[in-house]
Amino acid sequence: MKKLFIILLAVLISSCASDLPAEPVLLIIETEEMFAEAGADSISALQSDAGPALQGDDNKDDVRDDNKIEYIIDNMSLEEKIGQMFFCAFRRDNNGAGITQINQDIINILDNYYIGGVILFSENIASAQQVINYINDLQAASALPLFISIDEEGGRVSRTGSLDLPRISAALETVSTHSAYANAQTIANYLVPLGFNINFAPVADVFTNPENSVIGDRAYSREPEQAAELVKYAVTGMLDNFMIPTLKHFPGHGDTSTDSHFGAAATDKTLTDLLSCELIPFKSGIEAGAPFIMTGHISTPNITGDNEPALFSSYLLQDILRGELGFEGVIITDALDMGAVTRYYSAEQTAVKSVLAGVDMLLMPSDFEQAYNGLVQAVRSGDIKESRIDESVRRILSVKYKFNIIIGPPL
Repeated sequence: MKKLFIILLAVLISSCASDLPAEPVLLIIETEEMFAEAGADSISALQSDAGPALQGDDNKDDVRDDNKIEYIIDNMSLEEKIGQMFFCAFRRDNNGAGITQINQDIINILDNYYIGGVILFSENIASAQQVINYINDLQAASALPLFISIDEEGGRVSRTGSLDLPRISAALETVSTHSAYANAQTIANYLVPLGFNINFAPVADVFTNPENSVIGDRAYSREPEQAAELVKYAVTGMLDNFMIPTLKHFPGHGDTSTDSHFGAAATDKTLTDLLSCELIPFKSGIEAGAPFIMTGHISTPNITGDNEPALFSSYLLQDILRGELGFEGVIITDALDMGAVTRYYSAEQTAVKSVLAGVDMLLMPSDFEQAYNGLVQAVRSGDIKESRIDESVRRILSVKYKFNIIIGPPL
């Protein structure tokens, strides 16, 4: 018989939303006996039915966490490891209705592909209790606890309009570090009780092109230094309130004139130009502790010498983002069902090229099974080394442990 320690966390939400239920959330923490029963066959026995993520604990013993992570990786199949690299959306059913509860198709994907995360959109959200139930069901059905994300920037990019929640002004209207922090805190305080653990925000772009419609007032400033300062406080406001922030859209979408949702977007800037402007807020957000960075579907021909988007550039991701800027966290793509990608590359090509370049997680591929099977085949054929997959899974699990999404036993 497996033994569980169950902790009841009373979620105090009166200041967040009137329709959130004042009920406890269960965190089930595995004991050593549960871990021992896992064996060496599959991650499915390593499940932790975790509730909302808690804030990262800087006082954790890093060596012990590393041991837990290596134990899990050593006991994962190749297919399970690749599954952790996918972030999926379940937006609408076959009849076009928004999916607001778990169904057998979703359960089959969780059972068969071991995905690492799920993103919710407005069509997945009907009420606070419904969201809580849906997310709890997703977590319960997953072999390893999931990243559960949403795009909640404030302003015009908000997915929670159906809920009675505070409305946050657009980033460009943020005029002080205090308001940047307070807005991020407010967003975190109404997302975390619902079960979300990642927000795909803040926008770290600098709004330098007045013809740019896709970013515009989503950016904090037209000036890189001011944007950097406000991004730092937005990151801190989320981290201080138990939410994982994501800087986007590397290497900077504010100077482009094309909306990458519909077609190719490019910037003519050189690396010197980016280092003196677009990359300054990313550097600030990294130094503030942002664990996730989202790549944009932006080509930089004067840097890479080609018109391929940044997510395919090992120079941008490895040499600049990890080397020059010092980022050690998870690199996730922007949605891979966007026109800037789908008009030029198959789902398999996109997945393989992204991972070879250094991407850790693939968000919303246009054809999930094709992308997944393409990665598996690339490793089987030797085009991608399995050690490269392990690098990404190690980063993914490190964030899940740091923010208590996975709560495991001591080793």
